[in-house]
Amino acid sequence: MQDDYTTLEDVVRAQYANVFWTHKIQEKQAEIYEFRHKLFSWINIISASLTSAGIISIVFVDQFWIKLVSAIVSFVTTTMSALLATFDYKNLAKSNKTAATKLVCYRNELLSLLGRIRIKEKTAKELFDEFENLQSSIHEAYQDAPNTTNRAVAKAGKAINESKDGTYSDEEIDRLLPDTLKRRNIK
Repeated sequence: MQDDYTTLEDVVRAQYANVFWTHKIQEKQAEIYEFRHKLFSWINIISASLTSAGIISIVFVDQFWIKLVSAIVSFVTTTMSALLATFDYKNLAKSNKTAATKLVCYRNELLSLLGRIRIKEKTAKELFDEFENLQSSIHEAYQDAPNTTNRAVAKAGKAINESKDGTYSDEEIDRLLPDTLKRRNIK
């Protein structure tokens, strides 16, 4: 039969995993929006420059193909401007980053709580009450979090499962710590 600490630890671990995943998904969604913003901005700048060059060329050379290319490039410029105005990717990315930052704080609090449960710092009931308060805040963060896409979920899955983002071996941690805090001797 499981004791209260083990049961609480199981519940907190599940919540930790949920927050970990949601944080990574929000991060990846922000990266997607940042990429789109940069890409569309560059396309807009280049196409606007080409449109200007085409218009100037028309003044000196009256060629149909220059007019046609200028019209097409002008259409691309207008489309990119409309996309950038309609989908404010910069602010969308900022919203996802804000949500990710909140969630990483909650993730760290859950990690700390798991440690306190493991060492039985307080009674299981007191630790459960802390968890309930923390969980309430986490639910608020979820409600405030912006939507994400399936692409962000897939990228988060790849980052967590294949690249092992957010996880460290004892050796990796030891490399970052002073000798007195290392678990193993690393040369």
